[in-house]
Amino acid sequence: MTMQSMAAFAYADELFGFPRFPDNVRGASRFPIKVGCAGSLHVPDRDDAYVFRKEHLHTIQFWATGSEKNLLLQGETGTGKTTLVEQVACRLNWPTFVVGCHGGLEFQELIGRVTLQPDGSTGWADGPLIAAMRVGGIFLLDEMNFLKPEVAGGLNTVLQATAYSIPETGEVIKAHPDFRIAATGNALDGVGKSAYRGTQTSNIALLARFTLGIRVRYMSVLDEQKMLEAKAPGISSKVAEYLAEVADMARKAHQEGALKAPMSPRETIACARRIQAFSGNLTGDDALQAQAKSVSQAFEMTFLFRWSPDDRNEFVKAANSVAVRLGVPAHLE
Repeated sequence: MTMQSMAAFAYADELFGFPRFPDNVRGASRFPIKVGCAGSLHVPDRDDAYVFRKEHLHTIQFWATGSEKNLLLQGETGTGKTTLVEQVACRLNWPTFVVGCHGGLEFQELIGRVTLQPDGSTGWADGPLIAAMRVGGIFLLDEMNFLKPEVAGGLNTVLQATAYSIPETGEVIKAHPDFRIAATGNALDGVGKSAYRGTQTSNIALLARFTLGIRVRYMSVLDEQKMLEAKAPGISSKVAEYLAEVADMARKAHQEGALKAPMSPRETIACARRIQAFSGNLTGDDALQAQAKSVSQAFEMTFLFRWSPDDRNEFVKAANSVAVRLGVPAHLE
C-alpha cells in the first residue's frame, strides 16, 4: 500500500488528553496526522491509560513535523521511553518498526536479505529500516547502546541519509518525507552504566547524529496514581496513591544506593491489578480494607520474591512508613 504524507493536523490537547489549551497558544500546538495509515498493522495499539507529559511535547513536535528527523530518548529502565514513542505514533497514525537491540544483532538484519519465496524463487525482503524508509514510518531502536560498535558504525551514514542503495539488488530507496528514526538508551551519559550489563560504550559519531532528545524521567506520583486507576479499574484511590508513593520512594532509594533496583511502572501496574482482583466486587471502605490486606502478598508475588533479604527489609520498612503517613491500613512483614 502506498503511504501518503502527513497532511491532516490535530491539536496537542485533543491528541494527548490535556485540558483545552488557551486559544492564544493552541494554534502553535498542532501535530501532523499521517493520512492513509489508520488501522495499519504497523501502527502501535492505543493505550488509553497512558499519561502524556507536557514537557515532552515541544521536542516531539519538532520531530513529528520534520524539523529534526532523529530523536534520542535517555532514561532508566521503566521510565517509558519506548512507550512514549509508540503512543505518539498511535495518535498520529504513524507506522512504527521496533528493533530490540542486543549484542548479536547484525547490521544486515536492519536492512533486509534475499529470501526464498513461496513459489520457490528468491526475492528481496525488507528489514525494518528499509521498510520504514519506504512507507514513511518510524524506525525505533530500542536500547541502542546494546549495539555492537560495527553495527553502530553502520548506522552513522543511515541517520543522515535521504536515500539508501541496497547492494544485493542495486535498488536505491529514497526515504519517504515522513521517515523518522528514534532510539532509546540507558545510561547514555555514563551515569549508572554498571547497572546495565551488556551495554556498549556509545559511539560518539552515532550520538552526534541525534541533535534532538528527551531525558525521560519517572512520572510524578500524581500521574502514576492516575495511570494505576486507569489500568486497574476498581482499585481504591487511596491504595493507588499508596502504590505510587511507594514506587517513588523505592526509586529515590535506588538512586541513593539504598536499594539495588527501583520499582518500575510495570511492577506497580502488576501490583495494582492483583490488589484490585483480591477485593472482588467490593466497593468503598470494604474494598479499601480488602485491598490493603492484599498489598503484602501482591508485592511478594510480583517482585519481592527475587530481591535480596537486605533490599527486602529496607523496602518493607520504608513501605510501612508510607502506609502510616497516608493512613492506609497496609502492613508488610
